[in-house]
Amino acid sequence: MPILLGPQYPLLYRSTTFEPDSAFPLKPGTVFASFGYSVLNTYVRSNNSDRVGNPSGDPSKFDEIDSTGYSLYFDGEIDRRFQRWYWGFSKNVELQFTFRQLRFIRGSLDSTIEDFHSSFGLGNQGREEASQNDLGIYIHDNETGKNVFQITQSSDEFQQESITLGFKWALRRTNNEAIAFVANSNFGDRYIERELNEINTAFANDHANFDDSNLGLIYSGLYSDWALHAAFSFARAGRSLLEKSPEEIYYFFLGANWKFTEHSRVFLQTLEYSSPYPRETISTIGADVREVTLAMRWLIGKGGNLEMGLIQNQSQGPQNIDILFFSTVGVHF
Repeated sequence: MPILLGPQYPLLYRSTTFEPDSAFPLKPGTVFASFGYSVLNTYVRSNNSDRVGNPSGDPSKFDEIDSTGYSLYFDGEIDRRFQRWYWGFSKNVELQFTFRQLRFIRGSLDSTIEDFHSSFGLGNQGREEASQNDLGIYIHDNETGKNVFQITQSSDEFQQESITLGFKWALRRTNNEAIAFVANSNFGDRYIERELNEINTAFANDHANFDDSNLGLIYSGLYSDWALHAAFSFARAGRSLLEKSPEEIYYFFLGANWKFTEHSRVFLQTLEYSSPYPRETISTIGADVREVTLAMRWLIGKGGNLEMGLIQNQSQGPQNIDILFFSTVGVHF
């Protein structure tokens, strides 16, 4: 089983997304449960942000540009908690339930991230110019000259982000290979745009339960000391994102894990997905996003495991994350 973490760009949390998975369903009557925690730190901005070249600029302000799309400023951290319950319904069918919570906070990782980037020569894209541990998220409609999304208030309490119901159906399986069809859909996922968004928009009221979905094909191959997982997924985002956002999001996944010791595995995964913003010629905000996952899994007893790792953006642009750290505990029974 790969690391079960999908796209990390926060706007996509409002929609049903792809999450990596094994193409082999659980045996009938067995259950897999996992509990995870992640911390995302991001500092990105569009080139027309008032903060560009001006550390004391107003992050809610953007210069006028000849564009009908969006500009943005994103500075802050997001804590998320996950609960997953997967059940082997029959030989070829698995039912899945995922519950997520999140909170937007000022955080405390800015200096750590800057040091991390400097150590690997990655550059900080001007984040060292800004004050540390702030929270400010602004999405600006360039056509109307108004902000359509804003979060500035830190939250101490976790709130429900979304609940996902889904299933996996094995189309073909042998002892070492499997191909499966997966489908899932969210409900209870309107907290971000209806409660957290400090700008009231009529568009947010159009988002309803089960009004978006994700369909995909996944492949898994098992070998003596390693495993390969690949997937293509199509998400019908509908009106879950922004008014000008694409109604379809595409995901391409490739991951592998190797036996490191008798009781540990090392993981390398890459996920590429289309942007939740419209494409335009004057900005990279509509370009595809690529994220890379590095992780370790330790096997505990007969059915338990502990995972720790990070997700780092490989592509660059205002539609990218910065870095995410995660840990997960799982058990089969």
